[in-house]
Amino acid sequence: MGFFQWADKKVKAQTIWDIGVLKIFCTLVGMVIGAYFSLFVKANLWSFIIVALVLFIYLIIRFFRAGA
Repeated sequence: MGFFQWADKKVKAQTIWDIGVLKIFCTLVGMVIGAYFSLFVKANLWSFIIVALVLFIYLIIRFFRAGA
């Protein structure tokens, strides 16, 4: 059994509560990391906005081409 099959089996075994706890955990970690890097983010705000827009456009293109 490969790693991806193992991981797929583990992910499918998760319940809605497990996913909820994971989301809360990720939010808290993001808040803590964001508090430490707030000055860095403020100094490079436009760079992050440009990267976010490029990634968003990429995801939209992938989304609409998925059914083709």
